[in-house]
Amino acid sequence: MLTVMCVLRNGNGYSPLWVERLQRAVRRNLTLEHNFICLSDVDVPCERVPLKHDWPGWWAKIEMFSPGVVCGPTLYLDLDTVIVGNIDRLAWFDHDFAIMRNLNAPHMPGSAVMWFKESAPRMVYDHFCANPHAAMAEYGKANGGCYIGDQAFIWDTLHRRVAFLSDDVPGMIRSYRRHCVAGVPEGCAVVAFGGSKKPSSVPDQWVKTAWS
Repeated sequence: MLTVMCVLRNGNGYSPLWVERLQRAVRRNLTLEHNFICLSDVDVPCERVPLKHDWPGWWAKIEMFSPGVVCGPTLYLDLDTVIVGNIDRLAWFDHDFAIMRNLNAPHMPGSAVMWFKESAPRMVYDHFCANPHAAMAEYGKANGGCYIGDQAFIWDTLHRRVAFLSDDVPGMIRSYRRHCVAGVPEGCAVVAFGGSKKPSSVPDQWVKTAWS
């Protein structure tokens, strides 16, 4: 069965309410049978996998790559994604692992949406665990535009040989800031928020409706 997964690290500007709203949005827009799971260090309104490490911010997502977390087809979504249309097409890719293209720098990856076919590439977790403080220091600063954070670390660890799921579903994942300020483009099903813009703070009625 398909698993839809998210990650909540307490004290990172998010709360269990974000998990609840994402779960409801998935339920409304995914017709396929699925389990909804959150990796978290606090109680959440769904099945929870406890976080083992005290890795801050986006680094908590690295725990998805630890053994036994991903078991079978899994779609990962960031908590600040807003689902505005049917996402059945995101529920299967013929790639062992795929990641969306960065919406600000399309030649690079963005980790707001990821796909795992059977399991996660463990080398990402092992490489990070070898020296997490060094990894966070190196990738915690922008080394040219969007080359930063967990997405850059994953990309480099896999020797930049990753499939881009965005190529299989062109136009399905869009940026709020770059594409959706004037409304949702046709064909868009997932809107990714980045930087200071979050679904909780923008005034658009379509965001309020979809993120509820």
